[in-house]
Amino acid sequence: MPTSTEPGVDNAKVAPTIPPSMTLRGLLDARRNMGKTMSIDEAMSVLVPICLDLQKRHEAGETLFVHPACIAPGHDGLAAVSLKLAVFPEGLRDQHCLAPEIHSTRAGGDAHASVYAVGAILYEMVTGGHVGPGMARPRDVDPGIPEALELLVEKAIISDRAHRPSDLAALASELYALAPAHSIRPPDRTSSFDASAELEVDVRFSVMPPSVRPSPLEPAIPRAAAVPRIDVGDPFGRVVERKSSNRPRRNDPTSTLAELKARLEADPRPRYIVNREHMDHGPFTAVELLQQIAGNAFVQDDVLRDTLGGEARPIKAWEEFAPFAHQVGLKRELVAEEKAVGKVVQAERKGRVFKLVGSLLLVGALAAGLSVWFFTKKGTRRESVGIVVDEGPGSVDVGGIRRRGPSSRARGAGGGVAGVGSSGGAASAPAGASGAGGSFESALESSNDEMTMGQSGAPDLTKAQLAGPLGRVSFISACGAPDDMRVIVQVAVQNGRAVGVTVSTNPPNPSVAGCVAAQVRSLSWPSNPKRDFVTMTY
Repeated sequence: MPTSTEPGVDNAKVAPTIPPSMTLRGLLDARRNMGKTMSIDEAMSVLVPICLDLQKRHEAGETLFVHPACIAPGHDGLAAVSLKLAVFPEGLRDQHCLAPEIHSTRAGGDAHASVYAVGAILYEMVTGGHVGPGMARPRDVDPGIPEALELLVEKAIISDRAHRPSDLAALASELYALAPAHSIRPPDRTSSFDASAELEVDVRFSVMPPSVRPSPLEPAIPRAAAVPRIDVGDPFGRVVERKSSNRPRRNDPTSTLAELKARLEADPRPRYIVNREHMDHGPFTAVELLQQIAGNAFVQDDVLRDTLGGEARPIKAWEEFAPFAHQVGLKRELVAEEKAVGKVVQAERKGRVFKLVGSLLLVGALAAGLSVWFFTKKGTRRESVGIVVDEGPGSVDVGGIRRRGPSSRARGAGGGVAGVGSSGGAASAPAGASGAGGSFESALESSNDEMTMGQSGAPDLTKAQLAGPLGRVSFISACGAPDDMRVIVQVAVQNGRAVGVTVSTNPPNPSVAGCVAAQVRSLSWPSNPKRDFVTMTY
């Protein structure tokens, strides 16, 4: 593929579009899908010429976005940077290879930024992972990786550009020394890689987690299983696989999260800042951040910024923290769902209680109705005072109690006609018993008094005064009246005594009627010279 590697040449004008599968990104993704990585020899055969290419471009004043998606085979078969593809990448794994200052400016980087990119690409080549939160040291992933390679990566991915080396040619020489038989020989360099930093190289600013040696009293943390790698002769062509004895890892989400949590917490540096509701919180260590997420202080949409790597995106877009935020979100939704279900259950329980109470009240009302009906049919007595009579000549209305002339008829308390034996639909006795003395009818016929309101004289008796002496039911029972017998008592009262009494029974019983009439005549009322009339039904 004719791709120029000369400084200042725009590859977009001399080379056709490079298929993604022909880029270093395509190769790395394919290896990762197979669960394999690139060998050290293969990595050096790609990165040494890349370093030399970048050195020439930066010496010519070019600034570049360097990441695996812009690295492709050149016309000479060696890896080179394609300017057409050297743009800000869309893929997260390619973004992880950009220096922190590029994330903040979104502008192409200089030699300092390219050194960072080469170190990040090398880390992904030999470990299969990417730089950033949760990354492990290369030798923790594969103990067979040389310590010199791990130290080289650690220096290259220093977050503070002032402490990061910038000599790409010196970097190419140190990479060549790791696999001299599988890469082109760079020009001899007399200066060291570290000397190209503006300030002293300080790995405390490296994105790579610090190396922690176990205490003699503490057992060493077991290293992660080595990722199987393959040997390749041509990095972009023929692939020669090497069989691996490593068994495939189990797809256990719990174990995966536990391993990720352990890797995150292995870095004790406070490097994470969270922007929530336009306010920054932090910086937090990984332990503190996970605790905040677990406590619902931060949610998936809050923006997390790694102050070392320079990247900033919502928590849900960080593959290291998104699983934990997702689990907490699920738990939060589950709790909310349980509360909602509890409210529904409580509402249903209240509804059932109300229904039960309503049913009990309905049953009680029906039972009460049946009881009333039963006892009514069996002769339970009802008391009423009938003291309203038909209006006619000679009637006087005094406080709701009417005095009648000769043509009057008795009414019931409810306003309906209550003539002898007419109350409640019961048939009247053929003849009423008046006992010794005059009858109610004769007293009514002989009463011709007329009086209007405002005239002198004592007022009529009230309803309560007329009905009071007749309120005792005991004298009805004392006369032997059964419960199912209806007894109507009509009394004419004057000067505190009964001057006319008529008692009717249903069914007719002259003996009971006579006894009741005698009992009524023995009663006394408040003294009043005027004649009043009252009807009681038992």
